[in-house]
Amino acid sequence: MPSFALDPAWVAELRRALLEWFGTHKRPTPWRDNPDPYRVWVSEVMLQQTQTATVIPYFERFIARFPTVQALAEAPLEEVLRYWEGLGYYARARNLHRAAQQVVRDGGQLPSTPDRLRELPGVGAYTAGAIASIAFGQPAPVVDGNVVRVLARLLWLAGDLRTTEAQKSLWQIAEQLVDPVRPGEFNQALMELGSTVCTPTQPRCDACPVRCLCEAYRRGRPTAVPEPRRRPPLRTITEVSAIIERERRYLLAQRAPEGLWGGLWEFPRATCVTHESLEAVAERAARQVGIQAAPLRALTLVRHTVTYSRIQLYGYLCTWQAGEAQAEEYRAIAWATLDEISQYPLPAPQRRLAAALASSFQTNLPKSGSWTQLSLLFQDEAE
Repeated sequence: MPSFALDPAWVAELRRALLEWFGTHKRPTPWRDNPDPYRVWVSEVMLQQTQTATVIPYFERFIARFPTVQALAEAPLEEVLRYWEGLGYYARARNLHRAAQQVVRDGGQLPSTPDRLRELPGVGAYTAGAIASIAFGQPAPVVDGNVVRVLARLLWLAGDLRTTEAQKSLWQIAEQLVDPVRPGEFNQALMELGSTVCTPTQPRCDACPVRCLCEAYRRGRPTAVPEPRRRPPLRTITEVSAIIERERRYLLAQRAPEGLWGGLWEFPRATCVTHESLEAVAERAARQVGIQAAPLRALTLVRHTVTYSRIQLYGYLCTWQAGEAQAEEYRAIAWATLDEISQYPLPAPQRRLAAALASSFQTNLPKSGSWTQLSLLFQDEAE
């Protein structure tokens, strides 16, 4: 992709139209109402690969518990993960916690420039540009998926925009576009346009404030660029979590700190191989933590998708027969009562297994206040 030298008059009109539109159409969010650097930082990390509407309730709950960078730095990682639970991509939470500790060690003030911000764990070029422009008024560009789509259509950028050369050109374009007086508002306007108007498959060109400047609109082909990404077909995987009961306690195992769902807890889990019964997989999952267990029945089936895998996760009720639990492939293990399970950070699929377990008790036991409250908690978190 060649370098672009944008027409100054075109850039000036784009800035004017976008900022005017944003002033009227921006969605209210708690971080825009109070663009404190810490709040902007937390919001931008949460918004990585997650939609605004999903983030808002998580952000409000997170900020209520960790209102300052000092509060976040001093909190145990496990509690931070618990407040992140359900938002996904848990490496973001781990990096946010590490970065908060780094900021506190360096004096407690978030850096104000993109280069310094990028020294923090989990802060890449986009996040650094967003924080610097929104929280500190720095004329830093941003390029995310929404911005790429808007730029591709405005300037008719064909070809594969994921190449190193194309990414370099996109950042050069964004740097020319960012408004030097109101950089934070301009960057938010550009991202908001891509999120609400210039959408991937059904762009609302009639509502676009810059359609008169858009080459894709002029050509009558607004969805022809950017080229869609070719995704490999999903493969189906069957997994079984052994929900092992011993004296009204259930065995939980903590995953390794890094990787998918790092640091979170789960009911011991194993992957099914060809022609293996669910009972056999449940027994194998129990043996992985040093337990001999007797499978009773399948409790529930949870379907979810991870990257390019469609996963069928069965929760299988088992009773302890022999053996002392050992971490083995896990970081730690714990026996927890049904009430105590709610205090452990679990991945969303595992939380749904816990919800099913709580519901099974509601079905078979008298409804006391504590049981009802716990079951409702699990149900809310499983949504």
